[in-house]
Amino acid sequence: MNSLKRLIATLVLITSAALPLYSQDSEVVPQLEASANAALDILYLDRYREYNYEQQQAAVRAILEQNYDLMVLIRRTLGRNWQLMNVEEQMQVTELITQLIVKAYVQGMAGRARPSLEYGAAIQITDQRLEVPSVVMFPDGKTYHVLYRLGRLQSGWQIYDIVAEDISIVSNYRQQFDDHFRKGSGMQLIEKLEQLLEQGVLDAATKL
Repeated sequence: MNSLKRLIATLVLITSAALPLYSQDSEVVPQLEASANAALDILYLDRYREYNYEQQQAAVRAILEQNYDLMVLIRRTLGRNWQLMNVEEQMQVTELITQLIVKAYVQGMAGRARPSLEYGAAIQITDQRLEVPSVVMFPDGKTYHVLYRLGRLQSGWQIYDIVAEDISIVSNYRQQFDDHFRKGSGMQLIEKLEQLLEQGVLDAATKL
């Protein structure tokens, strides 16, 4: 895999797109926006100014876990490789990727001015599929276009893919996980994820 950092950097977008599990169709976009602001508040509001990195990560993770089933996206990204791991390995991989997502999100925002977010209207693809376009705009002029793809599950609307700057994280990184599992195992993946978490900083040179 060329760089797990790129996967994490894209996945962190869902941390600010946490969606309550039982949202109705009309609530999808408002809830995306509300959850995004809740995550950003932790990093930018004065009342959280005394939080250290660990406290920020814990607070951001609480928002994610309260509102969103991250396993939906992780399983789709792993694809058939999910079945190559036993239940314990699946749980460990999910936990480690969750920790990496939160860590990368908090570190990635450090030292940057708060971005503004704009969401377009939800586009109904089928009765079971929606797409929500959005734009992330930083004060330094950098702009990112992000498309959320949501499916209606028994638990409600869940994000099953994110297209960032025309790149689908599911299709892009499933191939990279395929490459890992051609020679590697679930335990080897766990070991590499643990090594990444032990690093002080996740940067562009971070590789799996």
